[in-house]
Amino acid sequence: MFSAFVKYVGRSYHSHAEATKSAAASISDRSSRATSTGSAATADADKKSFSQVAVDTRKFLDAGYQKLGKVADAGTSDQEWHGAIRIQTLDRRALYAITTNHGGLFSATEVKAAKAEVASIEARASRAANPRGTDAAGAAKATITVLDGAGPEEKASLDWAQKRAAAQVQYQGLAKERHQGRAAVSVETDNPVVNHFVKAYGEAEKAKRYAQDGASIRVEDMPSWSKGVSLWKSLHEPQAKVLGHL
Repeated sequence: MFSAFVKYVGRSYHSHAEATKSAAASISDRSSRATSTGSAATADADKKSFSQVAVDTRKFLDAGYQKLGKVADAGTSDQEWHGAIRIQTLDRRALYAITTNHGGLFSATEVKAAKAEVASIEARASRAANPRGTDAAGAAKATITVLDGAGPEEKASLDWAQKRAAAQVQYQGLAKERHQGRAAVSVETDNPVVNHFVKAYGEAEKAKRYAQDGASIRVEDMPSWSKGVSLWKSLHEPQAKVLGHL
């Protein structure tokens, strides 16, 4: 029964296995960031405002284009992203600034490249924790570690909370299957939105037991999922409205 549930969670949580790989970046350079990106900023980068992070990241990309003799990012290859531009040296906040197109400073091509880089970080962490493909629980735990290493802006997003909950449920399920009778490593969080979503997965599993068509049960339809979304809105939408008037 739980094996079926793990598959159900898997459908709700995108796998990292198909993440974009760099054909040109060196193994040592790329593997050095198994759980987090290397930093191209100063030691006090985390003290910068997110808007300043976005501006600095824009300058960083433009400097890379200058090295390539380009004035735009059109047609930039993976080799160029990781060679001349060195997108892999950007920290997690900088990558998030690009993926969210903060301030409208980034192009669709740059957003796509940054999302691929984030996916690659997660995929490398999973492979490092499960090199032989025999420890899915370890790979899931590595995913949680990567997510927990996100910046404050990313952690405040609804997408992060949903991914964090799915990763937690997936890890706990896999660990329980593999180590029956032994408690899994604690991966709980004090984030109330995440906790609502985690509870929703339990509600979905319970609903599937009594439903004639278990496949029709969606975690997004569970009461705790709605509570999580409502709580997130109450915590973050007022801030967004205030910023919109500044």
